Amino acid sequence: MINKHQNIANIIILILGIMVFVFKPLQAISQANSILDSTIAYKAKNITLYQGLNEIGTIINYEFSYNSDLIASERVIKVHYNEITVNDLLNKILNDTMLCFCIADKQIIIRKKNSLNSLSLSVIRAESKSFVQIRGSIFNKKTGEALAFANVSLLGKSIGTITNEKGGFNLKIDYSNMIDTLAVSYIGYKNSYIPMKQLSMYNNTIYLEEDLVQIKEVVIRINDAKAILKKSLDKIKDNYYTDPYYITSFYREIVTSHNGLESITEAVIDVYKSPYQGMFSDQIKLVKSRKNEYYTQEDTFSLKLKGGLYASLYLDAIKNPSYFLMEEYFHNYSYNISNVVTFDNSSAYVISFKPRIYLEDKSFEGKIYVNTENLAIVACEFNITTDAIGKIGNMLVVKKRFGTRVKPTAVKYIINYRKLNGKYYMNLARGELDFKVKYRRKLFSSDFKTVFEFASNNIDTVEVKRFERIETISAHDVFIDEDFQYDHQFWGDYNYISPDETLEEALIRINRKIDAIKEEVD
Repeated sequence: MINKHQNIANIIILILGIMVFVFKPLQAISQANSILDSTIAYKAKNITLYQGLNEIGTIINYEFSYNSDLIASERVIKVHYNEITVNDLLNKILNDTMLCFCIADKQIIIRKKNSLNSLSLSVIRAESKSFVQIRGSIFNKKTGEALAFANVSLLGKSIGTITNEKGGFNLKIDYSNMIDTLAVSYIGYKNSYIPMKQLSMYNNTIYLEEDLVQIKEVVIRINDAKAILKKSLDKIKDNYYTDPYYITSFYREIVTSHNGLESITEAVIDVYKSPYQGMFSDQIKLVKSRKNEYYTQEDTFSLKLKGGLYASLYLDAIKNPSYFLMEEYFHNYSYNISNVVTFDNSSAYVISFKPRIYLEDKSFEGKIYVNTENLAIVACEFNITTDAIGKIGNMLVVKKRFGTRVKPTAVKYIINYRKLNGKYYMNLARGELDFKVKYRRKLFSSDFKTVFEFASNNIDTVEVKRFERIETISAHDVFIDEDFQYDHQFWGDYNYISPDETLEEALIRINRKIDAIKEEVD
């Protein structure tokens, strides 16, 4: 195995040597105070503006970020300059005097000059409100595929959210943050940075470009997956914020069946994340909540999730490592480096793992993403193996009606972390549980799915103290709260995972039915 990895490493180094040889003549850039003032030689004939920007980015070793609505990326360009500054070249090919450029890290952001766009105007008109709401969607630039669970945040700030299954997001910020920059990241894609003033309130379409990692020597220096994980565990105190901190989070539970939406529970919660060392557990304080169920009188079965909040917090694989991240259990699993991908403007090993034998409640398989530079575990995606589900399925069912058989068919989990001021914090926890339910005296079974989602919206490390016991709620129980009238304004200035359109429509429809039933009773 080691020889195989060494052979691959040698091949990669050889390829990189060829790439450096080919591209070196193009990368000669004059020294200047800013990359925009640097002079380069550039020639393009009958290529799209999008291709031209990519070529220029390769020459100067920078990425371009911009709202897709700003430029005509498919417009054909033709230029030939033996010497021209990057700033002048961009002005020539963009041919738009209303655009300007700024630098953020290794990104050149293309934006409109200081003009009042729709978002700026809306802020001025809404001075009575303390926040501005920005909605949009994230897509794969090449395929148009929606990017679910992408990170959307303010650059360098603790405020953020994630996209839903259709790539949609809903971010609410204080209008003082209008001077900030929106940062979007997704595993395997280049980050995108867009100034807030360049966005509108609705229908912001942001495309991310897949990033084929150019593997450097540092990436292949460690070619043993277990060795990487051992080093990751040794560096936990260096990479993660292990002292207590607060998370303001959005939490949601959804139950669907073949008939559609069965129930939904949503809440904004404050979480006290206890120290990574010690006996204290995490605490939860309810801030706002809403819930709805719709089961007809003919329904003989209702599925509810117990302990979803507890599961969300327990998925923190750094504080509560699963067996596949515990060194004493490494011998029970096989690990291999299956890929290297881009993650948050850096690269990450993709370590695939699976159990060597049947391990009952330890039978997990999936992928672990490890930053190649600091060896921080940045994400885990894993599931219970098919053979284990069949054997331990009853452990997942707490209570069922007599004569009803409930069989779990799939269990999947996601956990990822966000870096802020040099340390990683819990960002997203998600679980999906699929069931088949067979009723007595019925020929066919019914499919049910329950999903729980925990998304970090804000991190606070200042004057952190445990909550008073009377303020907290139990994370172990079935999460139940009062009924609600569906209202887009319900959540105030808290961020949340934007519901899918079909889910949102289902909620409104269900509430109308409930109102109709209540009117009939009255």
